[in-house]
Amino acid sequence: MRWSSLFTVLGGGAVAVAGLLGLLSGHPWSALPLVLGIAVALREVRYLQRLRTGRIRER
Repeated sequence: MRWSSLFTVLGGGAVAVAGLLGLLSGHPWSALPLVLGIAVALREVRYLQRLRTGRIRER
């Protein structure tokens, strides 16, 4: 397990949750951090999947 990847996914998730809470409380600009947090977390998860299957080498 790569700790930096874990922290990246958790950080992206935390930003996404904060954006979702802001969006639910009536702040439409909170959609931007929501989308960015999800994108960062998803990109890191996909990177880890490619790394595990051997399609790419470690950075």
